[in-house]
Amino acid sequence: SKPRMLIDSSSISQEGSAEIRQRLEALGVGYLCAPVSGNAKVAKAGKLLLVASGPKALYQEVEAMLQAMARRVMWVGEGELARVWKIAHNTMFGVIIQSLCEITVMAEKAGIPRHVFLDSINNSVLGSMYTRYKTPVLTNLTFDQVTFTPKLLLKDMDLGMGAAKHYGVPMPAAAATRESVSALVGRGYDDVDFAILLKEIATA
Repeated sequence: SKPRMLIDSSSISQEGSAEIRQRLEALGVGYLCAPVSGNAKVAKAGKLLLVASGPKALYQEVEAMLQAMARRVMWVGEGELARVWKIAHNTMFGVIIQSLCEITVMAEKAGIPRHVFLDSINNSVLGSMYTRYKTPVLTNLTFDQVTFTPKLLLKDMDLGMGAAKHYGVPMPAAAATRESVSALVGRGYDDVDFAILLKEIATA
């Protein structure tokens, strides 16, 4: 027997996803892309955002089940569009941590305590769920509490740069971030949180 439908939440390229779709549909198996925003802690709290693409009829059939997994679910269109969303999401993920680490190091070297500066950012118009959740790691330098590794971030930045090339979109900020993350991987940071970028910027 074979499943009637497959729902995939992995972070892969559009091309890889399209190949999987073609092979599954040839077997009569429906396919939905359903990547999420949020780590394991966010998933346990029931606060994931789930973004889906594929045949709308399939999405509507399983929407209630998807809602049981996340605080919100969204359908963004047919085909592999959810893959584009996830690639864009994780590319921004990298650019934000790069910028946040840079300005935090600058402020600290100027004399503002790191925890004070991060608290001020979190309470400004620039503060977000993301900056608040990374603040304890950046304040306490607890890079052994891994949520996402440099190697995984580099994989996603490469997907982002590949998509940018495909669509003819210049992304200089993402390109600079990609090189910074690549340097982390080259230095052997495999089993630590990607926020160790703060330490590397501080000692550069």
